[in-house]
Amino acid sequence: MLIPITLSIFSLMVIANNIITTGSFIAKDVELTGGLQISIITNEIDINKIQTVLPDAFIRYAGNTLIIQTQKTDEKEVITNLKDIVVFDEKDISVGKVEPVIGEIFWKQAQLAIILAFLFMGLVVFVLFRKIVPSSIVILTAATDIAITVSVISLLDIRLSLPIFAGLLMIIGYSVDTDILLTTRLLKKSGEINEKIKSATKTGLTMTGTTLVVLMSLYLFSQGTVIQQIAVVLIIGLTADIINTWILNSGLLRIWVERKV
Repeated sequence: MLIPITLSIFSLMVIANNIITTGSFIAKDVELTGGLQISIITNEIDINKIQTVLPDAFIRYAGNTLIIQTQKTDEKEVITNLKDIVVFDEKDISVGKVEPVIGEIFWKQAQLAIILAFLFMGLVVFVLFRKIVPSSIVILTAATDIAITVSVISLLDIRLSLPIFAGLLMIIGYSVDTDILLTTRLLKKSGEINEKIKSATKTGLTMTGTTLVVLMSLYLFSQGTVIQQIAVVLIIGLTADIINTWILNSGLLRIWVERKV
């Protein structure tokens, strides 16, 4: 159990550092802050020069596509500056713009969505088990999965966007699914505790394993950026859930059941 506990503490430290340094638990995409996202198909780039012209920009190069996110909203000024240092045709550039006010609205709604997701998830769990300790462990595990996922994508320099947020909400569902499986087997099924944990683990790992195979296929073979973003978040989250559910959750439940008996 020291493994998931250590991971959780490290994740909270990463999130705390983000809050102290940026004012948010993770760096946000232009969808949530407002600004421009510019995609340019080009084979000739100098990221250092671009960073000099747009010091606040988040820049990445994937395949032959240069993606620039900046909080500037003057599209003409940004493109004019880029023409001096990036070789491209007009037909090879696409620009998406989000006004800061709209970005702020998206951010507030996203935060509300995850708060409500946790509240309703907690309500369902308490109604299902009617016991404070096992229900609290389920909620704790789901929260830990989210914390670890957020810290990992932050370290990978992935910015929080609406697709990323959708992936985080889906992790809550996947996490609770395996936690309820484990808790139901331990509390409502007869038999020796070790055998019940082994049975639940076998079923749960089969479920998670098949899902991970599908997600990896989506990430590797999908051409859609949104699908790839959701896939990578879920891969990280489900990997964290394997550790948290079948080590941390099962360990805490074992202690609680044995002391109760």
